[in-house]
Amino acid sequence: MENKTWKQTGKGQYELKEIPYAGYNDKPLRPEKKEKSALSFIIGFIAGVALVLVIYFAAFRFSNSLSLQTQKKIGTLESTIDRYYMGEREAEAEADGIYKGIVSSLGDKYAQYYTTEELTRSREDSAGEFSGIGCTIALDEDYQVCYVASVMEGYSAEKAGIKTGDYFIEVDGEDATGWTASEVASHVKGETGSTVKLTMLRDTEELHFTVERVKVESHTVDSRMEDEEKKIGYIHILEFDSITVSQFKDAKEALEKEGMQALILDLRSNPGGLVDSCADIGSQMLPKGVIAYSETKDGRRFEWNSDGKHEINIPVIILVNQNTASAAEILTGAMKDYKKATVMGTTTFGKGIIQNTYGLGDGTAVEFTVGQYYLPNNETIHGKGIDPDIEIELDSEAYLKDGSDNQLDAALKELGK
Repeated sequence: MENKTWKQTGKGQYELKEIPYAGYNDKPLRPEKKEKSALSFIIGFIAGVALVLVIYFAAFRFSNSLSLQTQKKIGTLESTIDRYYMGEREAEAEADGIYKGIVSSLGDKYAQYYTTEELTRSREDSAGEFSGIGCTIALDEDYQVCYVASVMEGYSAEKAGIKTGDYFIEVDGEDATGWTASEVASHVKGETGSTVKLTMLRDTEELHFTVERVKVESHTVDSRMEDEEKKIGYIHILEFDSITVSQFKDAKEALEKEGMQALILDLRSNPGGLVDSCADIGSQMLPKGVIAYSETKDGRRFEWNSDGKHEINIPVIILVNQNTASAAEILTGAMKDYKKATVMGTTTFGKGIIQNTYGLGDGTAVEFTVGQYYLPNNETIHGKGIDPDIEIELDSEAYLKDGSDNQLDAALKELGK
């Protein structure tokens, strides 16, 4: 399949708009009805049964997960549950469990099966408008527990007292440790006006919140003139959603009208997002050329390019940390490769692989890793991250105490030289 058929639908995710199947059509043409003789009916019936058997046995023959031994064990498991389990089996939940189990068996920590509801919520999130509590969620891969990457001002998460860095322990009574960011988000989001009960861990303290779900328009970009005298602008991108592109353009244009002479681009704790949005933002600063490209295991290549029409020509410092990941690393790496920015902070996370989302024809979908990203200099960031040009650790104690930000102060000092 040609890369041009990829359609981006989620954070670092793509959906193939169509997947050709040799010899398969789910809406076959119906032949005109004709009189059938008894013999032709019998022959047709036998042929049909034979075809079903061939397909049936071929499916099990070529699928290790459905071997005869596995089928036998499934039967034993079902009969054991039916005989001893106090509750009742639910067919839909059981089927979803099987699908999720198959995907989980890949050993790909980014792979997941989406139910119809989960897929809808994921796409709403990427579109930048949904019903939730007003925070962004990321996965701490060291602990395999999700945390609050940022809290949106004015929404219910902030009003409830949830803070950046809080870990999700339980969501509505369910153990959330080990869930992916998408799974946590799909449970946190819901009908407007309903509430979600959260158990969070802050340092060593377990906290409990009941938070109302409200309509949220993702505010993914903050900006201000950080230094009025020296005209140093500041733009903070929280994550890359569809709405982020217009928000970034508005912020950049507003600062330029104020006479911006230098820019601090804050990508700290940005978990990534839509690479198309990242590339569109990159095009607002980079010269003409490749922003990034991806390659699949069969050698197919897809490029994101800048047309160079909006190349930035003022000093730029990009602030990063160990939680700057994926699309945020692509933008950082491209700006660094083209020498359009100085990178300051600590080494980034190092996620440089691409996940595709494939619709399964019934409103559900599966997502897994299919390729790797490369920066303009042909280097991959996966497993390595991007080292800063100027390394400086955040004084987290001072930040938590009074909000002082030594990394931001260092960036201002560097640009003010």
